[in-house]
Amino acid sequence: MSADVLLRATDVSLEYLDGARRIRAVDRVSLEVRRGEFLGLVGPSGSGKSSLLFLLAGLRAPTAGHVELLGHVLPPQADASAALRRRHVGFLFQEPFLVPYLDVRENALGHATHPEAETRLEALAAAIGMETMLRERPHRLSGGERQRASLLRALASAPDLVLADEPTANLDQETGHAVMDVLRAQTQGAALIVVTHDPGMLEGADRVLFLRDGVLQQA
Repeated sequence: MSADVLLRATDVSLEYLDGARRIRAVDRVSLEVRRGEFLGLVGPSGSGKSSLLFLLAGLRAPTAGHVELLGHVLPPQADASAALRRRHVGFLFQEPFLVPYLDVRENALGHATHPEAETRLEALAAAIGMETMLRERPHRLSGGERQRASLLRALASAPDLVLADEPTANLDQETGHAVMDVLRAQTQGAALIVVTHDPGMLEGADRVLFLRDGVLQQA
């Protein structure tokens, strides 16, 4: 793998059974993502975008093909790549998942490995209007605030690769653009893949790819 290639997927597919019907959510996708690159991923609902992100993060095992992160082939068991993922991958899920009995700061720093994670957290929180909410627990936050709290957790350790699934879906336009500004800033030495239904949030993307029925195309 070339030194500037962070991520490589080679002919990855994902199939599962829906009753008696076999669904191919991802169909022989191959791509490379390089350090410093901002990649947008668009497509209709149910086209396999979220499934592809889970494969790229090592959170699901492909039924065919393989994914390499920083030259390491991701194993089929998600637990086996947990340490690698926590150090190098920031994942922003479509549905915010926060530990309910931890406040925003504790959620963000719980698995942080970067020595300056706390300093980064303060700066990131200020950039997205969350600096006064770091001691709040998730049940006291709105849906958009929980989404931003999840962003803080994804970025606190300065990951090499950021995967964001509809990161602005629960946000107003102004806050959504602020979040995207923070995400785009992560491409300084890292790489960013954003799944979104809003092409306006992909301003400045180096590439935009289109996924339909699990098949990847140039948008």
